[in-house]
Amino acid sequence: MFVPRTAPGDVAQIAYTTHGRHARGRVLQLLEASPLRVAPRCRHYEADRCGGCQLQHLEASAQRRVRQEIVQDSLRRIGGREIPLPAIASAAPWGYRGRLTLTLQRRGTGWVGGLHPHDDPTRIFPLEECAIAHPALVTVWGAIRPLLHANTPALPDAASLRLSVRLDDAGAGLGAEPTVSLVITGGRTWGARESWAEAVRHADGRIRHVLWTPETPPAGLAGAASETGPGAKEAMAFAQVNAGVADTLRTFVFGEVMAMTPRLVIDGYAGTGRLATQLAEAGVNVVAIEADAAGAAAGEARARAAGSAVATRVRVVCDLVERALLRLEGPVAHPEVVVLNPPRRGVDVVVTRWLEHEAPRSVRAVVYVSCDPGTLARDLARLPSWRVAAVQCFDMFPQTAHVETVCVLRRESP
Repeated sequence: MFVPRTAPGDVAQIAYTTHGRHARGRVLQLLEASPLRVAPRCRHYEADRCGGCQLQHLEASAQRRVRQEIVQDSLRRIGGREIPLPAIASAAPWGYRGRLTLTLQRRGTGWVGGLHPHDDPTRIFPLEECAIAHPALVTVWGAIRPLLHANTPALPDAASLRLSVRLDDAGAGLGAEPTVSLVITGGRTWGARESWAEAVRHADGRIRHVLWTPETPPAGLAGAASETGPGAKEAMAFAQVNAGVADTLRTFVFGEVMAMTPRLVIDGYAGTGRLATQLAEAGVNVVAIEADAAGAAAGEARARAAGSAVATRVRVVCDLVERALLRLEGPVAHPEVVVLNPPRRGVDVVVTRWLEHEAPRSVRAVVYVSCDPGTLARDLARLPSWRVAAVQCFDMFPQTAHVETVCVLRRESP
């Protein structure tokens, strides 16, 4: 039975509905509060039942324990793998998110922007603060909120849009003032996009790029950015929301890969190529597979910027991982290590079938980076010939029930 906003040790009266083998409940009355409870920092958490966080009402060590147990339980129930409680690398609990993604909905002649309540995905509430977002993002959002009214340049023609406010890499340096990119997603036409971009830059000088991904890109406008230039591709590409923990995780993955002394590594779902470039700088040849064109282009640019010796060791393939693995041939057909860092849905069954039945015997290890314990466990259940050599959790998303997990797999002895 799943009851949101409860804590281990609570005594509560709940109402619930059953859904097959599980039930979902809601608290009618909290009769006895758990000693693990704390007062949530963000007022939206209780006042608007904000769905962005799930665990703000738990103290930090209890939150970490919950995330560890989620991973352990998923691997046991779904993956059939019995593991001890995995270690977890902790992180700053507040102000860590480098991306704030909001839903914009039409309200009369203007727009309202916010997040969904955890129990009503059809509604949004106006967002005024976010305790887990980087303060610069909250400040920028506050500056552009007035522009959602009808007397400002129009947004794309749509009933609803998505707005992503993102920290740029350029702002992550030592003491540097962070710069921000805005990415608008949705709508089919946007005649006033240059006027709107000018208005938001005037509202806050930290806004570096204003980009647009239409619902159906016009012919010849892949990605449909309203602006191009240095940094635009990186702003469109996927990036981890917690840069500090992402660096720690990448260091861990790098160490696990290098422990195998590989000559060739497949970096699946390579993103903007940070790991691939780091491995190439260490003398390893890398095939970096990334389906997102913006991410693949950023990866190629990163490798070139590192120098010709690095660039020659990195081969970027812009394709789906499940398709690219079946096309490996020649010098790149016999990797020693495969790194997988898929989105929340996990890897395609083609990938696990390739690892289980078709991968060359040269592949000695798989390093699987997961942001969803359930899909990680499902994929491990499809790999009975691979044993779990190590599991490490990373506290990428404090105040939430999400956790990043790295699972190192080795081939079972014949």
